[in-house]
Amino acid sequence: MSTLQLILIGTIVMLSLGIFVVIMVVLQQKQVIQYKLKLKDKDLEIQKERLVAVLKGQELERKRIAEDLHDEVGAQLSVLKLSLNHLQQLAGNGEKERIKETKEFTDGIIQQLRFISQSLHPTTLENLGLSHALDSFCSLMNKNRQIAISFRTDGSTTPVDREKALNIYRVVQELMNNILKHADARNVGITYQSTPQLLTIRVEDDGNGRLVDVFEESRKKTGHLGLKNIESRLNIIGGNINFAKNTPAGTIAEIRVEHYQPVV
Repeated sequence: MSTLQLILIGTIVMLSLGIFVVIMVVLQQKQVIQYKLKLKDKDLEIQKERLVAVLKGQELERKRIAEDLHDEVGAQLSVLKLSLNHLQQLAGNGEKERIKETKEFTDGIIQQLRFISQSLHPTTLENLGLSHALDSFCSLMNKNRQIAISFRTDGSTTPVDREKALNIYRVVQELMNNILKHADARNVGITYQSTPQLLTIRVEDDGNGRLVDVFEESRKKTGHLGLKNIESRLNIIGGNINFAKNTPAGTIAEIRVEHYQPVV
């Protein structure tokens, strides 16, 4: 065997070893990456489970407080109103006007109590479903007279999974809170549309259009719970939200949730 042949064989062997080493390194790196991805997925799953547990705990506490307000404080205010009615019948002309003012003040407190109780725990959501609950929420907001809200629905009766419905309801609540704080809007329109595959809820306001900027700024800040709560709740149920400028003024927020129906 000539020297040239030996060199050629040696070169081939070295190249083969080199290729083998490279392949082994690539495979090892691939395994490491896959392992890290599994750890990341597991960590995200644990974080999601913790978040779900926290939100469930919050909802249980809200339900307890709402029931206490309704059963105890609400009942006491109703007794007070009955007492005022009785006193008004017995009172003279001078006292009747004062009692009437006190009754109106009491009625206002009862109305506010119902609004707070419904906000804490929307019983309509459990009894009649998401569409009716949002309609009821809009009616309560209109009675509060801070802003005029209209609700439109396509009339769909397709049921929504209970957990997903509650999270969507809370997202709409949070959006309304931000509109009241930042948008300087006079009117808000909420539109409810659904197909068997997709649930879409649009929240449109006629405000100053700053809501998009507010949410973008909040992404850059730590500790901002408004947008974090919205995105966290939608991530749990596999939904998403998009913001856009409205025409001629204001903001459009569109919530989209696929596979929203209860699992049979």
